[in-house]
Amino acid sequence: MQKNRFCLVVVLLAALTASLALAGEARLVQLDSSMIKDTKTGLIWQLDKSPQPFNTKEKAAQYAGTLDLGGYHDWRLPTLEERWDLLRVFVLKNNSGIEFPKFDNKYWTLETHKGTQPIKLDISCMCRGDQEIEYKNVGYVRAVRGSAPNAQ
Repeated sequence: MQKNRFCLVVVLLAALTASLALAGEARLVQLDSSMIKDTKTGLIWQLDKSPQPFNTKEKAAQYAGTLDLGGYHDWRLPTLEERWDLLRVFVLKNNSGIEFPKFDNKYWTLETHKGTQPIKLDISCMCRGDQEIEYKNVGYVRAVRGSAPNAQ
């Protein structure tokens, strides 16, 4: 009997979370064929990934720093928190139907526990907040522009 109540509570919480996400304004807006804007954070994300993976943080940062999309030249590597926040947008289905190509690949990320590294992020159970990080030596870049969280 208690197991049934627990399952009911979990289902109700999931439904409430989904309805709140759908009721709110969609967070992602496609600016053009190469850029997506997060309306909550103001960050602009590169839609596609870098054409090739990089094996050093210097090469990855150089790619981001020399990227020219939409006439902008201030692209950078995203922080770990920015990557987690973007993943949560997709988990909560608040992405306006926008999909990032190869979203689940390994991408260069600042401020991980091991420094700047390519990592793959996953949320295995949203109800418990289980987050997983898989560290790699080689990864793509999905650049971002806008203020870093600690710069605000």
